[in-house]
Amino acid sequence: MNVKVSDFYNDFKELNIREETSKTFGRRIKLMLCSQFIKEYIKLKGIKPEDYLFDIIPSKVNQYLKRLAERVLGNGESPAGARYSELTMYDFRHVSCCYWLPRYKSESALKYRFGWKKSDKIHYYSELLGMKDTISEDDMLVDTTKTEIEQRLAKSEKEKEIMQERIANMEKYIKIMGDIADKLHIEVTV
Repeated sequence: MNVKVSDFYNDFKELNIREETSKTFGRRIKLMLCSQFIKEYIKLKGIKPEDYLFDIIPSKVNQYLKRLAERVLGNGESPAGARYSELTMYDFRHVSCCYWLPRYKSESALKYRFGWKKSDKIHYYSELLGMKDTISEDDMLVDTTKTEIEQRLAKSEKEKEIMQERIANMEKYIKIMGDIADKLHIEVTV
C-alpha cells in the first residue's frame, strides 16, 4: 500500500521497501514474476514517480475481497479451516510465503524478503495454510554425493568433447584419403 513508483529499480525488476513503510526493516527485493505487469500498469495509468502505485483504502479492499470470495468460492471453508468470507489482503502474504518457501535456498533469504527477524514467522505463515512436504530425491543428495556426481558429469563432458574432436579429425582424414583415391584413380586410368 505504501509503494511509490520511485521505489522500483532495475527496470521494475527490484522493489525498495523503504524503512519508514516497513514494520521491521527496509530492504530491496527482486520482483521475479510481475515486473512487466507493473511497468505496463504504471504506463497505462500515467502514474508519476512520486505517486503511490495503488490509490486504494485497505479496509475497502478487504470488504471487496470478502464479497468476491463469497461470490466465487461460496460461503464454505478452506482446507485450513478459514471461512472464505474472511479473506483479506493479509491472506495474500500467507499465500506468498507458501509460494516462495520452496523456492528460496536459505531461511535467511526468505526472512529478508518478508522482513522477518525470527524464523518462527516462516512456520506461522506457511503452516497455517497447510504446506505440504516438498522435499525431493535431489534434496537428499548430500554435498559430497553432489560433488561426486558433478565431477563425473564434468569428466563425461570432457570425454565427449575429446571424442567429437577425434571424429572430426577422422572425417578430415577420410576426406583426404578419398581425394587421394580419386587422384590415383584418375592417374591410373590416364
